Amino acid sequence: MPLHPLYGHSEVRERLIAAMSAGTLPGALLLVGPRGVGKQRLGLWLAQALVCERGPGEPCGECQACRMALNLSHPDVHWFFPILRPKSDETKQVEEVEETLGAAIAARREHPVYGANDRMAALFLPLVRLLHRKAQMRPAMAKRKVFIVAEAERLVPQLSSQEAANAMLKVLEEPPPDTYFVLTTAEPASLLPTIKSRLVQLRVGRLKSADVARFLMEIPKPPVAQAEARRRADIAAGSIGTALELNAGAEQQRAMAKRLIAAAGSPAARHSYAMSVKPAEARGGFTQLLDAAADVVRDDLAALLRGGASEGATALSASLKAIEEARKLAQGNVNPQLITSELLRRLAATRRS
Repeated sequence: MPLHPLYGHSEVRERLIAAMSAGTLPGALLLVGPRGVGKQRLGLWLAQALVCERGPGEPCGECQACRMALNLSHPDVHWFFPILRPKSDETKQVEEVEETLGAAIAARREHPVYGANDRMAALFLPLVRLLHRKAQMRPAMAKRKVFIVAEAERLVPQLSSQEAANAMLKVLEEPPPDTYFVLTTAEPASLLPTIKSRLVQLRVGRLKSADVARFLMEIPKPPVAQAEARRRADIAAGSIGTALELNAGAEQQRAMAKRLIAAAGSPAARHSYAMSVKPAEARGGFTQLLDAAADVVRDDLAALLRGGASEGATALSASLKAIEEARKLAQGNVNPQLITSELLRRLAATRRS
């Protein structure tokens, strides 16, 4: 099944088409914008435009290269996105991540409307090594090859482990000829400054509510009814990704996450909430609750920064870190009640700091 059409972003597309036509398109771009607005789809559209047999420029959508790009099968269009950490020994990890990435792309080819990546997924070092290996090869079919690297902030999953980011920097410092890199991120502040200095940033804004509603009515199977599509579009604030998540279950999960965060407000509330958690809570449901809580904090932080305020950002960042560490514990055999108690204690501490 081919990729769905690219919705919105007409101004950004016009700028990119003009740059391609004039031969001034930068070799390394960073698409920056909120989560779920279509940055990866825009990157894939740009890759299609660059390999189009009638381009570079607006992709025709009809030539063999365009059809292959839309089917995620063009040999010179490479899509990299976060995956789970490889489990094999170091000598076999590149081959393992290539197989894992290939299977994930096949799944997206079959189901183009996909959800968010696992919180534990990242752009690990073996994945960047695979990118470097492919970048050194000559284009197989087109005059140029294109690499889309999604969620580039996950090149540094831990500040103490920057090997993947440094390996990516080496590729950007010495780019092979006829090669374009398109990185995307919703968190540009998380990228190493040395990487950002090698990229030309392009802002990708939020979509119009009408575009989000139209997507919901045209793309998902089954499509969303018009009234519901408009309701979700109004809530989603220009993010197709958010709109797709806004079903009854997701809204209920978000409400539960807000209750969890609010419970950090007092010692009595913390104790009462922690005691209400079942010691043998289902791992899947508990981690989903923590994922929803992380999303709530991320949204609060993004809204704060969009408003130009900085007071409170440190506390929200600390809260997000506490939730993410709690999720890692939840992946193991740690008692959910104990995890919740410690998480609420840390959330309370961030409010006092």
